[in-house]
Amino acid sequence: MSRILVAGELNVDLVMSGLPALPVLGQELIGTGFNIVMGSSSAITAARLAALGAHVDFVGQIGSDDLGHFMLRELQTFGVGTQLIETIPNTNTDVTISLTYEHDRALMTFPGLMTTFAGQSITPDLLANYTHVHVGSFFLQTGLQAQLPALFSRAHDLGLTTSLDTGWDPHQHWMQNPHLGPTLAETDYFFPNEKEALALSDGTTALADRVGGTLIVKRGGDGASAIPANSKHEQIDIAALPVEVVDTTGAGDAFNAGFLYATIINRAALPDALRFAVACGAQAVTQVGGATNAPTAEAISTHYLKRSTI
Repeated sequence: MSRILVAGELNVDLVMSGLPALPVLGQELIGTGFNIVMGSSSAITAARLAALGAHVDFVGQIGSDDLGHFMLRELQTFGVGTQLIETIPNTNTDVTISLTYEHDRALMTFPGLMTTFAGQSITPDLLANYTHVHVGSFFLQTGLQAQLPALFSRAHDLGLTTSLDTGWDPHQHWMQNPHLGPTLAETDYFFPNEKEALALSDGTTALADRVGGTLIVKRGGDGASAIPANSKHEQIDIAALPVEVVDTTGAGDAFNAGFLYATIINRAALPDALRFAVACGAQAVTQVGGATNAPTAEAISTHYLKRSTI
């Protein structure tokens, strides 16, 4: 049985929705909704993978506060294995405040443990139990960055495949980060969104040349594109699905989970994996919270996949 290990940050999302505009200093805005939900790119990807039907475990750290217990319960509810998550005494769990709008969102994060987690427990013996390893929020996980090239290389030596989602770089260093280039060279599936891809390189072909495997660019309302590992000049495009957008938080993570499920678990061809991933992303934006009402693979196929076209 294929098993996926997700290594990364664990933080709670405080989501304010229905805001009429961006905040202005000295002024107050009224939203129409507020939710406390499981956040973090890595955790949402893991939760959605488990909901789809994958066997997935999470390795990371939480604080000893109520928010840490909340994150642990949420992951377990989705069926994610949490035995590798370490609780750090006398610490606070990381938090992201999400301001959501119809077509995008603004995020503000308090990074604590995600800056110190360095993946010490991800040993070769641990990796040998898995088929694939995924890491999200590269730029926020400053404690793990320096270890990732060696970790991904070790995973390849043991026969695993690898995937990476950088997220947005709050420091705006992008490819100047000394650890990103070596990590991308060891990455089988790289998942930037369109804005991140543009910040990382002048064009998708140039960015694809830095990736050891396949570059997958998430384009939101314009669908998704991929440049396969074995054909750096061939681009596959999949159109978006027409859905009513409520909250885009976690949609990219849902896309990641869909692609990994289709590729690692179902061994789907690249166009079919992209189509399934786009359907997972479309479902995610129809409610508040990246993992809310995470569907099974059958539900995606029945209610969303049939509307996907190339």
